[in-house]
Amino acid sequence: MRIPRVLVLPSVCTLANALCGFGAITLMTHALLGADAPHTIGPTDVKWAGYLVLLAMAFDALDGRLARYARATSDFGGQLDSLADGVSFGAAPAFLMNRMVVESLRGAVPEALEDVLRVAWVCAAVYLGCALIRLARFNVENVHEEEAHLHFKGLPTPAAAGALVALIIVLAEFMEEGTYPRLSGVMLWVLPIVAAVLGLLMVSGIRYSHLLNLFVRRRRPISHLVLLLLGLLLVLVLREVILPIGFGAYVLSGPVWHAGRRLRGRWRRAGG
Repeated sequence: MRIPRVLVLPSVCTLANALCGFGAITLMTHALLGADAPHTIGPTDVKWAGYLVLLAMAFDALDGRLARYARATSDFGGQLDSLADGVSFGAAPAFLMNRMVVESLRGAVPEALEDVLRVAWVCAAVYLGCALIRLARFNVENVHEEEAHLHFKGLPTPAAAGALVALIIVLAEFMEEGTYPRLSGVMLWVLPIVAAVLGLLMVSGIRYSHLLNLFVRRRRPISHLVLLLLGLLLVLVLREVILPIGFGAYVLSGPVWHAGRRLRGRWRRAGG
């Protein structure tokens, strides 16, 4: 079988994406092994694990853009990209969520209620399974033309991973500083539900906008570049606030747009 020729730079970015996901899993394991007491977790390593998943998103956006600029998109690149996404946006966030919840709550709940923590395993499995299904569906339905990449069918896996790890980063920040203990407890119980909902949105038929292509595919005024740089600076300074709000808004944009579209359709039929 003839091995296809590939563009080196986009492929390197794709592999860097996968390595970031592997690094996130490794850091989470180190957070468990380096904890000060049983059933605790090292929040600093957890935060960096989350940031590695976000860095994987940057590499994921860059590899496709480089391939399209070179007009050298290929089935090989698409398959490699989905394999890397499965690691960084499927396995890594599911593992982070599962270990964060189970290890943090195991020592905090009575032994009689520890079986409830199996819900975190189930929700992690749902998230991972849906992410893999979403990636497989994307490979089957994907076309290389630029016009076909303005919208997604279902929540994109990078956005789902970003929404989940943004909450994990905020939770790790609270745990590290010892602030908002009640809110931290609530977030630990809510995280598995959030993961399961994100998984179902990934395999749904709800349409989401491809924000990167919508903003960078055409020439824009210089003011757009300035606003983009200011936005990135704001994210760096207030990342624990901006990240969950930004990802949460994007996740909700699909269902809100879908519900609005259905309501408009009903009003038109009623008026007609």
